[in-house]
Amino acid sequence: MRTSKWQLFRFFIIFFNSQTTIFLIPNLIATSSYQGWIALLVGSLLGLILLWFTFHVGMLRPNQAWASFGKDIIGKWPHKFMLLLLLCWCVYYASTDIENFVLFFGSNYLRGTPPLFIQCVIGLVIMYTASLGFTTMAYMADGLFIIFFITMIILFNLFLPNADFNMLPAFIHYHDPGIALKDSIVAMSWFGEWIVLLFVVPDLKLEAKMLKRLVFTGIFLMVTVFIGWSLTMMSFGPHLGQELQYPFLELVRSSKQENLLGNSDPLIIGLWSSSMFIHSSFLIYIASRCVSSLFNTKARKMYIPFLTLASITIAFLYSRHIGSYYKHYNSYAIAVIWLIVESIPIYYAITAFFRYRNKTAK
Repeated sequence: MRTSKWQLFRFFIIFFNSQTTIFLIPNLIATSSYQGWIALLVGSLLGLILLWFTFHVGMLRPNQAWASFGKDIIGKWPHKFMLLLLLCWCVYYASTDIENFVLFFGSNYLRGTPPLFIQCVIGLVIMYTASLGFTTMAYMADGLFIIFFITMIILFNLFLPNADFNMLPAFIHYHDPGIALKDSIVAMSWFGEWIVLLFVVPDLKLEAKMLKRLVFTGIFLMVTVFIGWSLTMMSFGPHLGQELQYPFLELVRSSKQENLLGNSDPLIIGLWSSSMFIHSSFLIYIASRCVSSLFNTKARKMYIPFLTLASITIAFLYSRHIGSYYKHYNSYAIAVIWLIVESIPIYYAITAFFRYRNKTAK
């Protein structure tokens, strides 16, 4: 795959944007209030540590996929267990994406439509996109990045006139170390999904200089979420802000402007939907790579329909128990489990360090 030097940057901005800028901001306002910026800063920096370990593992054999050479580091069966763990993570994560689609479109535009119908339609799109492979998704993200950048400028222009900058001193003077630590771990689980990077090697040429661009990706994402969080706080306050499920969309809808800025909600919805499709499709693509590695086959595409069906089934069960879905989605325990999965590269990096050092000593 021939790519520009910044293609990974654009792809991961879209990949992470589908979750952080939409769902993380209201959660942080609800739990951290004025000190949410601490959780964002610390969580994103901790996420860069996961990025470093992931990049280090990928660079061990840049011309070979991690799913293939991982068994040489930690052993055959431990590696298969890690692949199985990652497989379950991808399928479950994709199911939450599908359920988020259902909750949004079912409550706003498709009222009365059976959730299963929406889930099946979304699942078909995800299944088709995943079958196209990473190359197609990367080029789709290229086009979406331009729209994303323009949309962020539009949103920030909408926020600024209504922002109450008198709240700024509260950001500095309000602190609770316990809450800050807990929410930093939660934020880290959102910013630490870098394990997916292992599945673009060797599709993309991974070089040492690429790490700087990926670090810039994490910093750019952190700044974007921070600006969105701070403007949401200053526009809606800590009490109303935590009640808003989609703060960006609510701001546009409540805008009094009659020009393009005041009617940009279709642009936001289209961008979020497209980003979520790429996010979900890439997760199913990774899951199919895990299955093919587990069974030592090259027929990756044949597993995609079954994996997508598994995600739809989980989403359907959640649609019948919405209370359980919100409880699990906002659970601190789930965030910890997320980090356990996202920290898989750390286990490999530490094991590789001691194993290769012992071989060198001998």
